[in-house]
Amino acid sequence: MEKSPTSVCFILNPAADKSRSARHAAWLRRQAEQRWHRFEVVLSTPDEPMKELAAKKAAEFDVIVACGGDGTVHQVVNGIAGIGTGFAVLPVGTGNDFAKSLNLPESREAILDLIQKNKFQNADLIRFKGDSEGWCVNTLGIGLDGLANHYSKSFHRIKGFIIYVMGALKASFKFRGALFSITSGPEKKDLSGEFLMVTVCNGKWEGGTFYIAPGATLFDGRADLVTVDKISVPKILLYMSCFKNGPATWMNALNTQKVTSLNVHAETAVAVHADGEQLGTEIHNLYITVERGILPVIAGH
Repeated sequence: MEKSPTSVCFILNPAADKSRSARHAAWLRRQAEQRWHRFEVVLSTPDEPMKELAAKKAAEFDVIVACGGDGTVHQVVNGIAGIGTGFAVLPVGTGNDFAKSLNLPESREAILDLIQKNKFQNADLIRFKGDSEGWCVNTLGIGLDGLANHYSKSFHRIKGFIIYVMGALKASFKFRGALFSITSGPEKKDLSGEFLMVTVCNGKWEGGTFYIAPGATLFDGRADLVTVDKISVPKILLYMSCFKNGPATWMNALNTQKVTSLNVHAETAVAVHADGEQLGTEIHNLYITVERGILPVIAGH
């Protein structure tokens, strides 16, 4: 196998996949040795979190590879967004929603082969400011899914997508919706209402199993805004049970539209997550934009 002259840094999160991702380091070094002349495999530490580590390594390497789940991807991208460094994902974590939207091969060896080819596509990112500030690669969940994500963090002895399902079940009984003032785009189109869920989707999946935005793509300069009106708990549970197949035509409380920017104000404090990373449970105001083609990323066909 001919080695690539591109320099690559693999960043692993020891906490991803319930602490099992660190075991991949030795395997990854063997695989990388066959493919690149210059590479490094590093693990984040409490003294040097992934965001800071990624920013530092981006000045030393051509490509940064996030090895973990959506949380790892979120942290690494927040360290390198907007500077032009190449980015790739090697999914080894609990949730891999962004990796699915990239249409990556199932085999990790095949993903490494794809990274070695060094062919990038320019993906969009969601940028948010206001009561919290940062970048989002996949979904920004406000309301029900923000609270579901918050509760999912409490299930320490459970792994896999079931933690998101359990978090969503608990949130369904705790959160009954909020009044939102929402304006979209430079034309300030009014999208206000009383909603249970307001989710800005760059990717198609959320929570490992919820296929909430089938029409979303990472490469069109727009996000899918998915809103769910205030509905009863039984109907919430019915919606959730069907979301693995995507929204259905009978879901008349659900609406989806394309947006490029949003001003969101919640009359009462709500929970918000970005890519499964909790931003807070007392958020009122966010200004959200889609930054077109800002992230050079390795994607499948």
